[in-house]
Amino acid sequence: MAADVTLTPRLICLEDLSTTTNPSGATVSMTVLGAPINPVTLNKLALVLLTQFTQAANDGAAATAGVGLGFVYYSTTSSALKARMT
Repeated sequence: MAADVTLTPRLICLEDLSTTTNPSGATVSMTVLGAPINPVTLNKLALVLLTQFTQAANDGAAATAGVGLGFVYYSTTSSALKARMT
């Protein structure tokens, strides 16, 4: 069954770029300049800080640092998140 949906575009405001480290996200009620109705509930962007991960050069160093098999660590060799495989 088809449904009609009306989308109303709006400008992205600086307030839309609020962030949170809560993985389930969070909302904030703010006054947004130019919004027809205030305050507006905005959804914060969930982000992950790389400093939250154990840093290691390779899987062996990650294992020594306590990273479990299959868990994620920050590779100082490739500057990327990696899953420990060995």
